[in-house]
Amino acid sequence: MEKVADLVSISREHPAIREDAGKKIARMREWIKPRGLSGVILARADNFAWLTAGGDSRIIESSETGVAVLVITAARQYLVAYRMDATRLLEEQLPGQGYELVWLHWFEGDPLQKAMELVDGPTGADVVLPGTEYIQSELIDLHYPMTPLEVERYRWLGEETGDLMNRMAGWVQPGMTELEIAHEMRAEHARRSLDVDVLIVGSDARVFQFRHPMATHKPLENYLLIHSAARRWGLHANVSRCISFGKPPARLARAWEAAATLEGRLISRLEAGLPFSKILQWQKEWYADLGFPEEWKYHFQGGPTGYVVVDPVRCLTEKVVQVNQPFEWFITITGVKAGELTFLFPSGSEILSMRPEWPEFHVQIPDKTIKVPGLFMR
Repeated sequence: MEKVADLVSISREHPAIREDAGKKIARMREWIKPRGLSGVILARADNFAWLTAGGDSRIIESSETGVAVLVITAARQYLVAYRMDATRLLEEQLPGQGYELVWLHWFEGDPLQKAMELVDGPTGADVVLPGTEYIQSELIDLHYPMTPLEVERYRWLGEETGDLMNRMAGWVQPGMTELEIAHEMRAEHARRSLDVDVLIVGSDARVFQFRHPMATHKPLENYLLIHSAARRWGLHANVSRCISFGKPPARLARAWEAAATLEGRLISRLEAGLPFSKILQWQKEWYADLGFPEEWKYHFQGGPTGYVVVDPVRCLTEKVVQVNQPFEWFITITGVKAGELTFLFPSGSEILSMRPEWPEFHVQIPDKTIKVPGLFMR
């Protein structure tokens, strides 16, 4: 695939979009064969975005499901939707992707039931649907490895989210409320053509009290934690940063150094075939080694991201790391959090959200130094 010059503004009719969507359908059909399924039904917005190379089926932004149902069989593919949305979806989200349109009026029943009529035999679905097999966890595995177009998009996402954090770090001031900061973060996402699915803004003592200090009317005094799960093309970029106004207390500096060290060690060890359970084992050992043996228990430890915000319990399975897979590792110690958009390329792992303007923290490992974003001090 040729490099796409303008990722944000290219039309859904662009050949790169059709090529990528074709690869996904082929991957789906290859998976269907040995599973003994005659077809699959996809109603979730994340799977719609994946299968259609970044299409959007949502009207209600907060819903996991969209207004389109995709049906894939061995030989055919259908778009099922109410008439009010069907033609728009086909023309604007799926142009040239080979879908047959099946529409119904809003008073004529459920598109999911209509979709079931299109599959002759055993059927898998990404939602709980009587008469089908629930296959969502297996479908997430099909999202990897990322295609060349997705890799290109992830590099763009890393740059934009890194720049966004730089801009916020320079903009925030003591006295601003957490909600004021959160509103500006949302606006900054919108200015960069990004949606945001998770936004955490917490300050001072609240960061030490709660792992998820959602924004309140409390004014910022000396210390701020911000986290964003940005989304574009259905893909997520999760980044966490900490900002200190003045020299941080010793306990905060010690916790931050430990979290950044753990993050650097983990990123340096990523390789294809590594079991996620082994990563969790290392994390437990490193938390203890750095003087915080119990902290791993108090928050998910992270995992792959992509069309799902994150798959945080993959570390409890024997699934393995893949090349061309994106991650966020939730490295949390009471009061601090280190988490970056990381990507494993064939040449090794890279922090895509790291930008030059943010201070670096250097993590020493046996054969080299790993650079990770540091604690921003103003």
